[in-house]
Amino acid sequence: MTSVEQSALVAGDVTTRERIFGAVLGLCRERAYQAFDVGDIARRAGVDEETVWAGWPAKNLVVMEALLHAVAPHMRFPRTGDIRADLEQQLAATARLFADPGIGPHLRAVIAEIHSDERLAATFLEKVYTPNRTVARARFELAQEQGQLRTDIDLDTAVDLVFGSLWFRLLLGTGPLTPELAASISEHALAGLGLPA
Repeated sequence: MTSVEQSALVAGDVTTRERIFGAVLGLCRERAYQAFDVGDIARRAGVDEETVWAGWPAKNLVVMEALLHAVAPHMRFPRTGDIRADLEQQLAATARLFADPGIGPHLRAVIAEIHSDERLAATFLEKVYTPNRTVARARFELAQEQGQLRTDIDLDTAVDLVFGSLWFRLLLGTGPLTPELAASISEHALAGLGLPA
């Protein structure tokens, strides 16, 4: 069996994947990123190490995918028709996840490895960054169509402007990630991106 076939087998076995992701998330709640390895993940999941390696050829990849699996249900950008409320809610959800000690520090550790791991960088762009950016951009486009955002703004720059503050705080630890921060970012961003009152 080739490594591609093994990877597809693990990915297709939902029960095994769920056990592995559960093991990763449990370890993330209990230990620092550097304090566990693939062997620990396998033991916690009740599988052999080869099963983990078959699905994810590096620890950072399985941790990233497990974190994504955990946070994805909480990252659906609302579409209530009110960009102000929707943006604040989305920023608050992101801030809560980044502030979670079982998520934020491990996400930061994985991102730190991107600079020396091309496969991780490509996977992060494909599975985390690009999908979230696409959803945010689409929500901003809808707000433009609804007359809630200026039409003369570059939406990619707007997404960077709005969400970059949270990523900056996550990566550099320059301040707390709170709902109050989310409300402040939303207010300041919409002061520039929104239509004049």
